[in-house]
Amino acid sequence: MDIKKRPFQRHFPYQHPTFGTKNRPKPESAWKKSVYYWWWAYLKRNAEYVACCDSAGSGKLADLYADFGDVRGDDFKAWWSEDIRGVKLFAEPRAEDSVRIIQAAQDIAGDIDTLTINIPLNLPKKFILKRFSELLAIHHKGERGRQLAKQSNAKYQFVGQPNLEGLKLTLEVYDFWLANSDMKLWEIGNSIPKFMLAHRIRPTDPNSEIKDKKNILAATVSRYVRKAKGYVASTGDGRFL
Repeated sequence: MDIKKRPFQRHFPYQHPTFGTKNRPKPESAWKKSVYYWWWAYLKRNAEYVACCDSAGSGKLADLYADFGDVRGDDFKAWWSEDIRGVKLFAEPRAEDSVRIIQAAQDIAGDIDTLTINIPLNLPKKFILKRFSELLAIHHKGERGRQLAKQSNAKYQFVGQPNLEGLKLTLEVYDFWLANSDMKLWEIGNSIPKFMLAHRIRPTDPNSEIKDKKNILAATVSRYVRKAKGYVASTGDGRFL
């Protein structure tokens, strides 16, 4: 019989997006606090994948399309929620979801995410609780409230450690570069709002300082664009970062 029974839940290696309720929906800014939003956002920039979407999922990325579906729209919530897509792509596989009494040897789960222990009931309850806590501390390595990503068994996983602010800025620079291909790199860096403020070129700057600032701005924009291209390309391989 079950000692503790709770509704079945799936867990994610990182914070998953939350959308609020029908009467109290959360703003778009809340979604962007999840790295899964950024995977979707970068996949939208992958020209080969968009072409696959244009072809209703045919082509060399057909297998990826079968999982990620059409990303051409702007409604991340709808994309994530359709047929519980986000759960299927990024959640951990279903594991034992309750604490229960084992009735027979064959009932023991063979899952690496379970721990089977023997509790002699003739011992004092205080001692049992203390010993249980000690065993849990040894065998449950996850940080409180979340699973360690490096131990993830999700279908799609991240290659590196996500930096949400870095992903946001990288995509902003990349999108600005795409939309202003006629501008020089330093001009792009000098035009993006709140970007490289310490190296903004002012009319009063001496020529030598202007030259240095242009070089720094151009090199920085080039680095961000190169990084963004790598991220976009990786999404077509079913990975990110």
